[in-house]
Amino acid sequence: MQVPKKHLPVVGILGLVVIAAAGGGVYYYQFLVPHASSNYTPVHRLVFMTAIIVEGSSNGHGFSVYGASYLNQSTLPNFNESNGPVLAGVQHTNYTFSSSTEIDVRVGDTITFYIHGINDTTTMCGPRLCQTPGIPGHGFAISGPGAVSPDSGTLPCGLPSCSIPFGGWYTVTITLRTAGTYTYLCYIPCSPQHGNMVGSIVVT
Repeated sequence: MQVPKKHLPVVGILGLVVIAAAGGGVYYYQFLVPHASSNYTPVHRLVFMTAIIVEGSSNGHGFSVYGASYLNQSTLPNFNESNGPVLAGVQHTNYTFSSSTEIDVRVGDTITFYIHGINDTTTMCGPRLCQTPGIPGHGFAISGPGAVSPDSGTLPCGLPSCSIPFGGWYTVTITLRTAGTYTYLCYIPCSPQHGNMVGSIVVT
């Protein structure tokens, strides 16, 4: 008697194929095969960063993330363009970011950036300032595998690219719904090391 062949469920087969192709990546697995991590609930992250020419920043980067929090309430902190966000009384939990220029998030997470545009006066380039004379501020652009458009914010123009005038705080909120690595950078030639004014957002 011929023994009936057993077939794996289609979803299971797809899961195995995608995992092999992705080198065992958990991200693809959780969306094709039932798994505890597929119950992830997107969160709202607050990211605090400065924008200054590379030569004038202590860690060697023009953009520098110096703090990050999970927002545990439905409303954003009060915000002042002169002093930035006010976290007093806000329900939030700090979390550790990957580095001063890399931000790790999950698909569906919302990110609110608080960016302080700093006018630089360093003379590390010799008798003149490193900062390009006459520029009004830094550029802030985000590019990646998915669409990038602001949900809200005070940037003087819209993403994926916008200028950040010197001397004030600016904020923008985005939601990233496509996995992959996004790049944020300054697109205004602000100094000799302008090309190093860059960072990444890794969405898994």
